[in-house]
Amino acid sequence: MTPRTSAGLIKIRPVRPGATVALVAPASPFPRAEFDRGVVELQRLGFKTYWDERVFDVDGFVAGTPEIRAISLRDALSRPEVDAIVAVRGGYGSLQVLPMVRADEWRDRRTAFVGYSDVTSLHIVINQAA
Repeated sequence: MTPRTSAGLIKIRPVRPGATVALVAPASPFPRAEFDRGVVELQRLGFKTYWDERVFDVDGFVAGTPEIRAISLRDALSRPEVDAIVAVRGGYGSLQVLPMVRADEWRDRRTAFVGYSDVTSLHIVINQAA
């Protein structure tokens, strides 16, 4: 039986120190120096970190093509060791990946997704189905 909140939403798996946090860029690109400082802070808080080099892709004013951003998000979600996924930055580009998001994958994995700004569109899609 899948654990649910009192409102009937599927609960995410708990994320505690020692958990692995994947860093993705579903929207805007992020400067490497700031990224590295964020990784150091997550590790200081006790989290393991995972990312692949696609997080640094740039295609105009977004972080790589919509297909690459969607694949990167799905790849992070499919990794069994990943307990949470953090969008490194918000931005318009997240809207471009919405048609490629498979909410059933989020429902099955129960993985926390953290982000802000225009990444809210991804939160809405994930929450509606998962």
